[in-house]
Amino acid sequence: MSQLKRRVGKYEVGRTIGEGTFANVKFARNSETGEPVALKILDKEKVLKHRMDEQIKHEIATMKLITHPNVVRIYEVSLFKKRVVGYLGSNLFVRRIYRNIKCD
Repeated sequence: MSQLKRRVGKYEVGRTIGEGTFANVKFARNSETGEPVALKILDKEKVLKHRMDEQIKHEIATMKLITHPNVVRIYEVSLFKKRVVGYLGSNLFVRRIYRNIKCD
């Protein structure tokens, strides 16, 4: 993955691999371990505008409890002034990235 453009904490952020109403998902790599992860970047203003903050908090809490090889694991969540960033990764995620999406 040669086109990493910026850093968010210890993560080198690459291209967008998914988009939704409240969030974008970016391919990234942990600069300390080299492990590929997905960054789910929520638009905090949209979440608050649509009163989805409690639902998002509940989803984060639930995802932290789940450990299964077919479910993407949440590593950490960071709050910024305008964004909420979830750091996700698992073997399933890595297999999907390398099988279906070129990481250029």
